[in-house]
Amino acid sequence: MAQVIIDKSYLDAASPSQVRQLCTKHTVLMADVLFYELMTTNERSRKHCFNKFPDTNNPVKLVPNVGSLLKYELDTHQPCTPLYNRCKKINFKFHKGLRAGTFHFTKEQRKGIWKRKAEVKQQTKEFFELAMMVHSFFPYLKRMPYNHFSNSIQKAKQEVATNEEKVREIYMSLLKQNVLPSNAIKPEALGPNWAHFRRIQIRVIYSLDLLLRYQGKLPTNTSDNFWRKIEHEMLDIEYVILGSLAGALASNDNGMIEKYQLVCPNGLLFTPWNCKVL
Repeated sequence: MAQVIIDKSYLDAASPSQVRQLCTKHTVLMADVLFYELMTTNERSRKHCFNKFPDTNNPVKLVPNVGSLLKYELDTHQPCTPLYNRCKKINFKFHKGLRAGTFHFTKEQRKGIWKRKAEVKQQTKEFFELAMMVHSFFPYLKRMPYNHFSNSIQKAKQEVATNEEKVREIYMSLLKQNVLPSNAIKPEALGPNWAHFRRIQIRVIYSLDLLLRYQGKLPTNTSDNFWRKIEHEMLDIEYVILGSLAGALASNDNGMIEKYQLVCPNGLLFTPWNCKVL
């Protein structure tokens, strides 16, 4: 039985029987990022997704966000895996109104959602700004002719995905810049079973893609649609990090699947159209 991180694209595309079978045969982990997306989507989409889960107690396990996992590792200096041990130990059942499309947020719940949206908006801008500086970890990108830039980006992504030492080197660079907290974990201790390792590895890979797409700078005229796309990328990172730590991901998003396969070539992948061990 696998521990599977499920994302919204899978819920959108999979049939109710596929979702229920996944929940029956495996331990499905719902991350905070999925709950956020379900709470901020339109009512029709929310109902469509919640109707696919088994109508039972604890249909999924609730796993903390990546930030909470990083805190756990800093507090204990132990890897957060297996993720099952980090899940919230509560008994719950999804509110019937979520299935029926009759759920109404309380005033406090709406305030909480608005606050979270504001946080995500700020985090999105910070994420993009940092992404445009990712070339500093790959000196050869600075002097690369533009017609070779795409191939060099792919080379850098492959290096981060397959070379653990490169990830630790980037982590050490951040340590030297005093970006990380004073109780930071020693670089030599980190490996793929740590949230700190996966966060750097996967954020760098996403950042390299953005660096190529936007040629290292913020577009002159940014629209709401531009920032929605960047926010989508940032939220995807959370899924891929958690999926890499769990060793299994259920998704229908091609970009997310590509990143997950890059860092977890032997991981389990569940899609609405196929399910296989890679």
